[in-house]
Amino acid sequence: MSIKRRSVLKGLALGGLVGMTPGSASLASVGTFNRIPTRKPLMVLVSSAEAEAAFVVGAQANPSAGVTTVLRTAHGLEFISALQRQLNASNNERIIGLVDDASGALILDLARSAGARLIWSGQHVTKGNQSRHRLSVASDMTDCMDQFASLIDGCSRQSSLPEQTLAAGRQWAPALGFSLASPDPGRRYLRAVPPVQAAALTGHYVSFFIET
Repeated sequence: MSIKRRSVLKGLALGGLVGMTPGSASLASVGTFNRIPTRKPLMVLVSSAEAEAAFVVGAQANPSAGVTTVLRTAHGLEFISALQRQLNASNNERIIGLVDDASGALILDLARSAGARLIWSGQHVTKGNQSRHRLSVASDMTDCMDQFASLIDGCSRQSSLPEQTLAAGRQWAPALGFSLASPDPGRRYLRAVPPVQAAALTGHYVSFFIET
């Protein structure tokens, strides 16, 4: 059985839980925004309106995000096939996202099967006014982790390890989008910062940074 077929069957095994867009069976384009062009185009995947409002607004605030496409994940074979084609194209593209657990598991599995480079993955939980972030990054992305930690209020002191768990407040999603949108991990900006206030997320989310 081919890798592609195994991935499709795994997607079916998840019971169609990919995304939060009822009645949709494909990648649904939410929109695009333009910044200073970069070497690699940026695609942003989100699984809900809440994640879009909080995560995408942070990515949009990054002045070096480049020409960016925002897509809403959906369920079904059409979405799986469309994402597989995107991952297998190897067109030097950056894909970042903040999605629900089921969508995250599927997207990361498809990325690994396609041989794409997974350079950031995170598990995020928010309850009340507190959040916890379990992060795993490539060695060249630790600066991005540092930037993320420095941009959120009440963050616990991070170490230099590529795998760690951080505790912080509830306003973390814009800082995450801002940090992952940069083509230069950890780059600091004199005036550009993510919004201080945005829609606070509750529940469990998965973040990722993939290069094709």
